[in-house]
Amino acid sequence: MSQSQTKKRRNRKRCKMEPAVAFPQIKEEGTKPDVAMDMAIPSSSLTPQAEGGECSSCKDTVANPVTCSSCDKFFCSKCFEVWLSLTPRTMCPGCVAEMKKRDDCCGDHDQVLNLFCLTCGTRICSGCFLNTAGHKRHQIDDLDVVYREKLAETNGKLNEVGDVLLQFQSVVDTTEQNAGMICKTEDDMQTEMGQLMEKAKAEATGWKEGKLRLCQLRKEVPIKRKLLFEELQGRINGLAKHEFIARKDELELEAAALIPNAQALYPPPIDYHDYECSLIPQCRMVPIILDNFSRHFDDPKYDVIASMDISDSSETFWTIRVFKGTHLTVDFSQKQLLKHSLSFQLYVEIFHIDHRNTLCTMQETQSTNCHIDLIEMNQLKERGFLSKADEISLGIWIRPTSIIVERQALTLNFLDLKRQKFELDDKYNGVVSKLAESEQFSVGYFRIPLDKLQFPEDGTSDTLQIKSHAIKDFSGRSWCMYVERVKANRICAESYIGVYLMLCSPLKKKTSTLRRRFYLELVNKDRDYSIRKYSSDKFGSTARFGWSPFVRMSRVFADSSGFVHKGAIGFRFGVQNMKRK
Repeated sequence: MSQSQTKKRRNRKRCKMEPAVAFPQIKEEGTKPDVAMDMAIPSSSLTPQAEGGECSSCKDTVANPVTCSSCDKFFCSKCFEVWLSLTPRTMCPGCVAEMKKRDDCCGDHDQVLNLFCLTCGTRICSGCFLNTAGHKRHQIDDLDVVYREKLAETNGKLNEVGDVLLQFQSVVDTTEQNAGMICKTEDDMQTEMGQLMEKAKAEATGWKEGKLRLCQLRKEVPIKRKLLFEELQGRINGLAKHEFIARKDELELEAAALIPNAQALYPPPIDYHDYECSLIPQCRMVPIILDNFSRHFDDPKYDVIASMDISDSSETFWTIRVFKGTHLTVDFSQKQLLKHSLSFQLYVEIFHIDHRNTLCTMQETQSTNCHIDLIEMNQLKERGFLSKADEISLGIWIRPTSIIVERQALTLNFLDLKRQKFELDDKYNGVVSKLAESEQFSVGYFRIPLDKLQFPEDGTSDTLQIKSHAIKDFSGRSWCMYVERVKANRICAESYIGVYLMLCSPLKKKTSTLRRRFYLELVNKDRDYSIRKYSSDKFGSTARFGWSPFVRMSRVFADSSGFVHKGAIGFRFGVQNMKRK
């Protein structure tokens, strides 16, 4: 090695040892290099040929080469920039390949790490598997095979995630559609509420105009009647004596005709309950007459003197109680307690002969009970509320405070009734189920007049059949009894009575059957001589079971048989549900 080359190598080593005078390290921002590549420091005392070096990649001679601090190889700036564009590592390609080779080899056995221990989850070489005890009896597979399997599993999961993410786009579209629908619905609701308000205003205006028009007519009618009356008086006074006598009856009828119309137009008092508007709940006035009231002045004991149940427009039921004591008091309480507190308006009036003196009390409450003190007892007589018939007249009004509250109360009452219906249905089904398994018989009675059991005289029929009314067993199925009178044969006059039981209710399937225990009985005056037979069979939709013959007809017709009563014979039949074992 020449002296100039030895001097250059020393200069390069000095640059590594003295970072204060070395050129900045060439690396990508944010990347931590494995081994730094430094720029060689140019020296002005050297010639260009002496200062330069040969690029290990393109073999060109460069003046200011880039050197790898690991292997001391030279690279031109162009090759170095190309390498940086391909990898973030700031090492030369040879060092990167050497490092990758070292990473792929086992440090203990110097063999390629081409196996994967599934038990330990790590790469191993064949020497690790064969020569060490750490991986004996472990599950081992080829590294590439395991990689492909795991990659396939991961790709499958990624595909599932991708499908779900694609579905999220439909969520976005649906959400945007929902947002538009919400805005449109809000606009429609505002329009509808505006229309309702306009309709309510028109109703209130129409009601007001109609009432004012009627008031105006009632104001004008007395004035007109008075003018007509004065005109009639003037005409009477202007008549001659003989003319007045001749028209006396006619004039009196004309005067009397003014009175009924005037009385019919007498205006009733109008209060704040007399309105018509679809957005305001209507009040229902309930009158309460407290008769024989004077007796309560002498007894100061606090006691109930009247009670009744009423309902408002929301079908909420209230119990009204009137108490007397130092005050006349009214107590309101809901019969069925609503689960949510809703506001109601309560009105109480004590009527006076002069409606201008009528006492009115209004109270708003959200509780299920309300107590209102109306007036002191001693003032009822002083202020003239006690009528000549010794009665006090009260008027009770209850209504929800708004149409919204009315709707809420209606909904709650409906849900409460629905819940009660379900509870009653459960009880009913339970009772029916118990009855269906009961050992009792469902019993029916059947009386047949004897004339119905007579064969026709022309001998056209040898069989008579009569059907009873239907009865229901405890499972709700209908049954009826058949009674037949049949001749033994055409030669013999003897005949028999046959009895049968038949199912009248349809079954779900034509092939279905029901097993029932039953009895059929011919009733005798003496119960010990009644003829009864028991049996059990499977009944279908058309099958009937019983006995033929059941009894001889001659035995029934015998005078002392006891089967005939008031010209008829009686039967009794019963059906019993079979218990499930």
